[in-house]
Amino acid sequence: MISGSKSEWRLVLFVLLLVSVLILVCSSAPALPIWVALGTSGVGLFGVVALRWPETFLAASIFMPQWKSSWPLSRITFVDLTLVTLAGLFVGLLWKVLKQFSGLERRNLADSFRGQWKILAAYGAFCATVALSLAYTDSPTYGTAKLLRLVLIGTLLLVSGLILMRDEADFRRFALLFVLCGCVTSVQMVLHLQIRAANAEGDITRIGAGWLLGMSILLLLCFPLLQNIRGRSLLILVCAAILVAGLVASAARGPAVSLALVLPLTFFAFAKQKLSSSSVLAGVLLLVTCSGSYLYLRQADPEKFSSKAGELLQLSEGGKASGSGAKRLEFYLRTLSAIPDHLWLGQGVGSWSFFYYGRDVRGYPHNLFLETTFEEGLVGQFLMLIFLVLVTSAAYRLSRISRGLYGVLPGLLLYCVLVSMFSGDLDDNRIIWVWCGVTMAVWRNAREQGFLHIGTTARRVPSYANSVSLQRASVES
Repeated sequence: MISGSKSEWRLVLFVLLLVSVLILVCSSAPALPIWVALGTSGVGLFGVVALRWPETFLAASIFMPQWKSSWPLSRITFVDLTLVTLAGLFVGLLWKVLKQFSGLERRNLADSFRGQWKILAAYGAFCATVALSLAYTDSPTYGTAKLLRLVLIGTLLLVSGLILMRDEADFRRFALLFVLCGCVTSVQMVLHLQIRAANAEGDITRIGAGWLLGMSILLLLCFPLLQNIRGRSLLILVCAAILVAGLVASAARGPAVSLALVLPLTFFAFAKQKLSSSSVLAGVLLLVTCSGSYLYLRQADPEKFSSKAGELLQLSEGGKASGSGAKRLEFYLRTLSAIPDHLWLGQGVGSWSFFYYGRDVRGYPHNLFLETTFEEGLVGQFLMLIFLVLVTSAAYRLSRISRGLYGVLPGLLLYCVLVSMFSGDLDDNRIIWVWCGVTMAVWRNAREQGFLHIGTTARRVPSYANSVSLQRASVES
């Protein structure tokens, strides 16, 4: 039997050879323009990455909504780049599944979902509830779009983690790629503020980017992205400043406040890091970088930065404000007062926009739980909570039994839930499904490798415990 790795590389070499031949043909034929050769090269590269490194498209699909609106990707208008990355992810997953069915891989498709059926059933029941609510919604256009994005994109992201994360190396590679993509986003955010005219029209806030940067900071500080201690310290030193500057540049208060709450809890309680001179130095570095970035970047638009900070201070002191924060409080109060009218089944997916604005447009209360309770009722909210509780429980047990190695996972889930309380709708918060799928995969791997025995105190050290990180996962008998 041909190993999966060898078969992948043979296919990659075949694709590269085919692309080279096509480029030579296009170059030697004057009737064929150069863009044909470039397009052919792009398609070949797309295929190689999708088949050999599909996790690249998983990370790209997460960050692409933030990248495609900035140079140079903003000039590509003939195709939606987010759909391109999702297509690459789908092709990569399809190739993985085909290899499993053909016997090129020892693991079959059922192994990827082993032990996860309760969580998947809860997710399926929630999706079914959202689908049924489309029958009585007042906003069928927006409701249909939201439902399709949940079922197609949300499910794709959830399943991606289960299929792609086969061991610790896969998770470590994806986490490192996520942080690097976060650094690219940070640079993009800072440059956007630098070239933006002061007091220009339009809000500077980029909540989606801020959300992703907060996750990147959690991964950077609470998970050993590199096993080499010196390499990891250098990575933190370089990337922490970049990510914090980008978070400040995003002017997103929800992600910043959520990160301030979740980071200490994840670092000390979940990841079980000890207070040392290096951690104190890292904390001081973060505070200095945050303060310096704010003082420097606010010069791009001092009025908007000051107003956002002032409104946050007023709201925290119980005062009145007139900005976006106060507007969202109005959303919450009106939504809470209307929920009892359709308590059990809600008013249908997408119906909040018709309730508040009186028309079938995209609109949401900027709170995932209120949105779900209003549109799918207590039934839908209960099913979503069951799903989240099951995944979070697995993440917490992972952090406890692995002695903090995977402590970043419950921190990421908690962070996602907190940010979803401030902004976005069911579609915007799709990153939740990514980390749920990754958590399920890591939990499955841990159980298969035999160092987790749920409900007992005996835990066997895995065979690969000679690595630095997995030595932390062993437990004294």
